[in-house]
Amino acid sequence: MRKFLAIILPLLCILIASCVRSFYPLYTDKDLVLNQMLVGTWADNENNTWMFQQGKGKSYELVYTEKQSPAKFKAHLVKLGKYHFLDLAPEEPGIDNSFFAAHLIPVHTFSRVWIAPDSIRLSLFDNGWLRDMIQKKKIMIPHERQGDGIILMAPTKELQKLVIKYAEDPKAFPRPGVLRRKQ
Repeated sequence: MRKFLAIILPLLCILIASCVRSFYPLYTDKDLVLNQMLVGTWADNENNTWMFQQGKGKSYELVYTEKQSPAKFKAHLVKLGKYHFLDLAPEEPGIDNSFFAAHLIPVHTFSRVWIAPDSIRLSLFDNGWLRDMIQKKKIMIPHERQGDGIILMAPTKELQKLVIKYAEDPKAFPRPGVLRRKQ
């Protein structure tokens, strides 16, 4: 049970942080790129660590550690036009209860990203902004509501059009957080 909580608690914190979740990924194979500057260990302002390692193909393995509690993600660096995005999806936790595991559905979150040798800037796609835009009927995209949260149900091509259109909108992708290289 402790191992399960160690995996799930950081995921819940990320979901509560008002990021947009998506049932489908932001990428197709042709949109994926690699950048060796991403590989390494990074820390945010709250001393949470983000350890990126090269994964299979054009993917990365990310271990995000918050308050000494690690969570594993599959990460993909996506290039759409002149913009770069990071698509994260949780790795399946090692749960022995198959009935319980069948009730966990991984979702994708995405951020606009800028990668430099000694820093990464990440700006999560903002849930509150998207919720307001949908409510005002300024954005029409397949979605489901879960409390105050939005889960996008649109296919990848629609997601890509959405993030490209609003990539430079500071309300859609607010002020980025900064990660500093540790190793």
